[in-house]
Amino acid sequence: MPTAGDGPRVQRLAHPDDTVRARALRLPRGRPVLAVLGSVEALDTDLAATVLPVLRAVLADVARSDSVVVTAGADVGVTHLVGLAVESLEGRRPRLVSVAPSGRVAAGDTEPGEGEVRLNANHDTAVLVPGSRWGEEVPALFRVVDAVAGTKRPVLALLVGGGAVARAALVDHLGRDRPLLVLAGTGGLADEVAFGGLGEDDDLAVLVRSGRVAVVHLDEGADRVVAVLRRVLADRPGAKLHAPVPPPPVWPRLRFRAPEPHPVVDPGYVLDYPLLADAIHEANQVVAPALHECEVAALRARERARLLVVLAIGAGFATTVFAALQVWLGAEPWPGVLLAVSGAVAAVLAVVARNGEDPDVRARAEQLRALYFDHLAAPPAVDDAERDERARDLATAVARYRHEPVSQA
Repeated sequence: MPTAGDGPRVQRLAHPDDTVRARALRLPRGRPVLAVLGSVEALDTDLAATVLPVLRAVLADVARSDSVVVTAGADVGVTHLVGLAVESLEGRRPRLVSVAPSGRVAAGDTEPGEGEVRLNANHDTAVLVPGSRWGEEVPALFRVVDAVAGTKRPVLALLVGGGAVARAALVDHLGRDRPLLVLAGTGGLADEVAFGGLGEDDDLAVLVRSGRVAVVHLDEGADRVVAVLRRVLADRPGAKLHAPVPPPPVWPRLRFRAPEPHPVVDPGYVLDYPLLADAIHEANQVVAPALHECEVAALRARERARLLVVLAIGAGFATTVFAALQVWLGAEPWPGVLLAVSGAVAAVLAVVARNGEDPDVRARAEQLRALYFDHLAAPPAVDDAERDERARDLATAVARYRHEPVSQA
């Protein structure tokens, strides 16, 4: 089923090995690139319905990061889903570039001939390479990627299903020491990579084991896929493992607003630490919400205590002013009355402020944070039974730290 749209601007290479120049092909330059690789055949309807929301979330995030999406271009398979996803986006859309063999696609208003497929109409630019077989466009595809990303911008490949053509593209991509995100549960090559179905002597197997490869199952949802995407395409040199904690403001906030919850460890780090992928996901699902709850409670108590300190300082200043008035006015009684009241208020506020923070809730937060990293430091589970047992133990420990009394020893 073709997608709606005005159709891409077609640029043709005169020779399969031609040098790709971004300016000559009217391509954007100096942008992060997401290369979507996968099946060139139509996907099963149920699978397509599950993959589409993930692609929609991915493309929305790509648009926010001003990245460019590169696909195979033909309006079938994964590229067709990319077209549907970008068509359904509200607001800003990412720039879509496709690369395809000229002998397998029909450009513009030309009716597809035997063995040909229409170009996806929601792409912005289509680069056509001389050739009559799928796979002949792969070298040019990565020259296009290089032309867009340059030498300083990151490139991430997203694998959804896939067959022989995607395999050739993966060899080229991983051979350049670039990261790969595999969407497991989509069949084909993606499941072979995710579940160890590659042969021992396969060149791709060697590249997968030695490269930066993150595997996210389709059932885990779009959020985890987007987390890996942001981790790579943000290209933050020296990014820290922990979320940044802003310094406290000088003045307390009169109206407390709880900060947005965030994972202790960015799920996108599964690309750098694939063996910790399950542990990071479990800790973010089970421990992080309780930790955020305790940290918000501690922050609220701290802000209340800081507000009381400021009020106590103000009352102390008023006491000094009234004392000066009493000396100046001499026999007038009212400054003395105000002096006594402000002094009493200042003393009470100082005592209340000193006991305003809740050490118990802060201790609970630190215990939960330690539990989070203890879970990450544990050896990987040997089987599903052990993994389930650890998940139960983790939930029990979280409940204990949230509700049992904190030891003062």
